[in-house]
Amino acid sequence: MKSVLFSSTLAMSLLAGQAATAQQVKASEPESVLKYFEELGAPAKLEEDTVGDPMIEVDYSGDEIVIFFYGCRNSENCNSLQFYASYSEDLEISSDDLNDWNAQERYGRAYRQEDGGTRIEFDIYTGQDGVSMTDFDEIFDIWTEVVESFEDALS
Repeated sequence: MKSVLFSSTLAMSLLAGQAATAQQVKASEPESVLKYFEELGAPAKLEEDTVGDPMIEVDYSGDEIVIFFYGCRNSENCNSLQFYASYSEDLEISSDDLNDWNAQERYGRAYRQEDGGTRIEFDIYTGQDGVSMTDFDEIFDIWTEVVESFEDALS
């Protein structure tokens, strides 16, 4: 009786594990990242960056963000993502304020671009197993807080 119960429990846990895996966001599966944004209701499209790696362009609440894929081998099997937003030179921030923001910001980082604008970035590692949809949602919430904090600094 114990072995039947154990076998049933093992089978159920394996099935649960497969269901959880199906709900993972993985840099190695760009469609899983695209699916997250589609389910969020944010228009997104899968493209390629200048070296042929996947890239997703997202329009989220009027903000245009790009998600770059890193750690790729031959433009596949990527292991990490970078959220990226760029701001024109019209939205100024002094070098001192930029340095202060970077010093205080835990997750994001900002840089001055060659054209005089600025950009912010936020990296995450998904590895081969990925990140649950719930955790990815929390990660994206952190990113939106980074964007909001930076845009406040631009004001």
